[in-house]
Amino acid sequence: MRFKRSLFLVGAMACPLLIGATSPQIVEQARTFTIALTRPFLEFQGQASRFFQTQIQYVVEWPKLRQENQDLHLELKNLKAELATLKDIKRENVRLEVLLKLKENVHQKARAARVIGRDPSHWSQFVVINKGIRDGVNKNTVLVHPDGLVGKVVAAGRHSARAILLIDDQSRASAMNQRTRDVGLIEGTGSFMLKMIYLDRQSDIQIGDVIVSSGLGGIYPKGIPIGKVELVGGEKNSPALYAVVKPFAPFSKLEEVLCVSSQTNG
Repeated sequence: MRFKRSLFLVGAMACPLLIGATSPQIVEQARTFTIALTRPFLEFQGQASRFFQTQIQYVVEWPKLRQENQDLHLELKNLKAELATLKDIKRENVRLEVLLKLKENVHQKARAARVIGRDPSHWSQFVVINKGIRDGVNKNTVLVHPDGLVGKVVAAGRHSARAILLIDDQSRASAMNQRTRDVGLIEGTGSFMLKMIYLDRQSDIQIGDVIVSSGLGGIYPKGIPIGKVELVGGEKNSPALYAVVKPFAPFSKLEEVLCVSSQTNG
């Protein structure tokens, strides 16, 4: 019985060898079939192995990646802040260069100043500058922007001064039409527009005319640009005309001004 079992095992083991020796084509087909059958399982095993390796690596490196991400966010935030600062410095340098050129063109003694405060009230238009008596800035010193006339100092301390803007409703300045030379009086309206009054009804003032300081009145030097005429009107029974003037100076965003000695410092 044992001999028969052994003989059967030997035959079973020898059979594939005999088949392979006599019919190699059959063996190759069997091998191809086996590979095709097991390929999906082998691919799945490989993908699963790679997935678990990636996940394990991600878990191991997560604290490091998180810290690097936080560091990059902080660096980006700092770079954005530095870029914003550089842009502000660049814009300020451009404004100061324009003021310097204006200073060279002004015959009177002039000094650049920075606006460091504004009147919080909506009923008046005042600013505070960082120059005062020690810098040669006194009462009635005229403030000029590269675009046009700003106002005048009404009170000066040692290191700062308070100035009324031309658009304040208590502000007055003698002015004239640059084209026709007609003289009138510019007054503030409390808004960001000006009004030119006491114009002769026969004057040829027109929309688009440029208004400049006349030099009369003893404070504002002659020829400083003020604004452009937006509207001309007048009552029928009134002997005078008036004009609404849009100022050149950017009163809502003043940052630097030029302090020019007035014709009469008080």
